[in-house]
Amino acid sequence: MKKHPKYNIREISSLFFACSLLVASDLDVNAAINASYGNSYDFYTFSENRLDMNFFYNDLQGWIQYEYSNPPDVGFPINDIRKFRVEYMADNFLFKLGDIYEFWGRGLLLNQFDDQVTNFDNGTRGLYLEYNRGPLSLSHINGNSDMWGMGADLRVPFFNNIHSMTANRLYYDWNSLSLGLTHLQSNEEHDKMSGPSAKVNHKLKGIYGSWMAGNADLFVEYVDKVSTEKISIFGTIPNDSLKTGHGIYGNLNLYLGNWGLSTEYKRYAFDAAHGDLTANDYGNQIEYQQTPTLGKEHNSTLLGRLTHNYNFNDERGVQVELNGSLFGLSVSAQYAHLSRNENWQSVTSYDWEELVFDGYLPSSDVSALPYWENYQEISGYTLNDKLYFKLGRGTNKEILKTTRYFDGTQMDRSINAFWAYDTTDTVLFGTEYQIIDSIEVFDTSFSDPYNVEAKLWQQSKAFTIPMEVNYIFDNGYTFGIGFQYQERQKVNKSMGNSTGYSAGDSAWTMFNPDDYSETYNTTTTQLSNSNGSVETQYNRLIYVSISKAPKWSFTITHDWTNAYDASTPVDPYYNPLEALIYGDLKYFTGDRDNIDPPSFIQNRWVSFELAYNVTSSQRLSVMYGSIQGGLFCSNGICRLIPPFNDGLKISYSASF
Repeated sequence: MKKHPKYNIREISSLFFACSLLVASDLDVNAAINASYGNSYDFYTFSENRLDMNFFYNDLQGWIQYEYSNPPDVGFPINDIRKFRVEYMADNFLFKLGDIYEFWGRGLLLNQFDDQVTNFDNGTRGLYLEYNRGPLSLSHINGNSDMWGMGADLRVPFFNNIHSMTANRLYYDWNSLSLGLTHLQSNEEHDKMSGPSAKVNHKLKGIYGSWMAGNADLFVEYVDKVSTEKISIFGTIPNDSLKTGHGIYGNLNLYLGNWGLSTEYKRYAFDAAHGDLTANDYGNQIEYQQTPTLGKEHNSTLLGRLTHNYNFNDERGVQVELNGSLFGLSVSAQYAHLSRNENWQSVTSYDWEELVFDGYLPSSDVSALPYWENYQEISGYTLNDKLYFKLGRGTNKEILKTTRYFDGTQMDRSINAFWAYDTTDTVLFGTEYQIIDSIEVFDTSFSDPYNVEAKLWQQSKAFTIPMEVNYIFDNGYTFGIGFQYQERQKVNKSMGNSTGYSAGDSAWTMFNPDDYSETYNTTTTQLSNSNGSVETQYNRLIYVSISKAPKWSFTITHDWTNAYDASTPVDPYYNPLEALIYGDLKYFTGDRDNIDPPSFIQNRWVSFELAYNVTSSQRLSVMYGSIQGGLFCSNGICRLIPPFNDGLKISYSASF
């Protein structure tokens, strides 16, 4: 693992100080502070502190971010200037120096952002130039990126990919039409699981355009990508072709009165692989390419835990969303269907081959790992706008993986061996001798071909209902209650007349060797708890809140489940808030061992949060309790969050 880079505080500070001296009398400054602290009994401790300062003077502006985190929620400890940028605009020119974040088109070629929750940062430290003349603009980026990826540790990054990149854009915007031509080139040093880093060159070319009318708008983007790997043996071997790919995205929106219909299509084909890509699979989609997902980002906790792990390298899909107003209420409905670009057929237990299917729409075949999502929601105000409610319904189904997936024919082979003899007479020195030669002969025969089916895959299916109600009293207080209910199944499904592939026999093993027509069809749950296997996982979350705008709010949350994907975790931490909720008086009288909690607390997490606005620009929040870990996704980037048991989180933010 490479060492986390340190930036030169002295040089950057000197740059801003010099600029400040030049324009000190007319300098405009604003700043923001964000500080957070967390500590739990399962060693999940962090302290993050960031100071952001913005400087303005006529056409000159600057930004600097200082961070002291030891340790952060995720990432490396730091006591340094983390980010900075100086911008200057004059006439038709825009100049940026420092940390650059640009978004071109819909991100098929370039989409840069800094997401500190997931520890994803694909910004470029370098130079940005832009020239504008009428409807025409020309942009150029040149710099370096240091991008970290997570390994086995849920909090400390492990893989480091270093990019030296240049990017250019020619953009034309005239009335209702716009057109962009893009180019990006990057020399990447790609960190692998073992061995030296790979040196890869990426070349991307793209085009995008949009059209806007009174009741419709259309956007289309296409990008082509070629990657080559530099293989050096005593400097004699030139670049070797590695991978090629492309991506396309389209969005059509229609508007009719109070209703809007949004349709999206994507096909990303930068790399095709049966299994999930790893750090050793390089030359595919790179970190600058953060493309539209075609999935709904939910604010429901339970729906968020089921977010599809989008495949930016190999996935096609469609999404349709309808939004409008009916009887004074807001109504929305969404449907998405995604899959990989090819079906995959088992050749052996370890080898897979691509089977291209016809058409442009996503596949429903299990081997293409399809995903379906369907969500409806209704919300609005009633009782003279004092009561707000929201009710949703979501379903999703996903094929998570295929272990084997063969549907074809094979022939039985039988081998009969026998000895063949050949007798010859030979005369040697006047004497006749008889010589007998022998050889073993193998007679191979094949039966008529017969059908073989051997399929084993894993799938998840869930049904979720989120709802919330808030009532505003005449005295300014607001009372709210929210409830989320979810039923989920996760199973292994197997079917066919073969149980698997025999490497020794180089053939599929039949379920019934005496009758190849006999088949099986089984479903095995992958959910369990301390009592054994569980068919259906029931997840429930309820919260109650009371607030007085704009000053404070108090929320208590209760989250519980009956099963887990893997072995049941042991939660040895029992906090007083959970004991109070369950009326367990033994906890407070000293009769309960707080590190040996009763069984009813093992699958439950209780917490409260108090938020207080000290002033209009200062906010303080305190959270205490336990929070269930799980999958968290932001901007299509997903991260596993560790559980937070019997802990305290404090956060403070201020702007001035």
